[in-house]
Amino acid sequence: VGEPKEDMLRITAHTPHRLPQNKPRYLMGVGTPEDLVYGVQQGVDMFDCVMPTRNARNGHLFTRFGDLKIRNARHKADPRPIDETCTCYACAGASGVPYAQGGREGFSRAYLHHLERCGEMLAPMLATVHNLHYYLQLMAEVRAALEAGQLSAFAAQFHTDRARGV
Repeated sequence: VGEPKEDMLRITAHTPHRLPQNKPRYLMGVGTPEDLVYGVQQGVDMFDCVMPTRNARNGHLFTRFGDLKIRNARHKADPRPIDETCTCYACAGASGVPYAQGGREGFSRAYLHHLERCGEMLAPMLATVHNLHYYLQLMAEVRAALEAGQLSAFAAQFHTDRARGV
């Protein structure tokens, strides 16, 4: 925590493989989705971070296809949810049906933009719900890829998707 990211990456690449396999390997204070995937690739078992909630409070949202800053004016009239593939309450509403599959119960980017601009407390609440759901879903996908022996393929697709941008 507090060290330059380059140092964290270098040490993470060097350390977990030297620790006992039967003991948990913990990386404290990392935060980006990319950091989590990298850490698992290096053998890290556990993480903690405040990034999903802290960033949500500042209108910074994580999606499968990159990060979204809901305060940007380009979202002012955007009818889409934060992430069209997401099943969280903010994106899909109570139905849990993602926008990409015809669901229309979630909150639009335009509405979230409006809430953010007005300082309405609902904005960071919905953003937090979304970011935490995103992180939980990401780690579920990482675990499934590990169990299937497909972590490298998952990581490659993950990086391609995130680089695409929203």
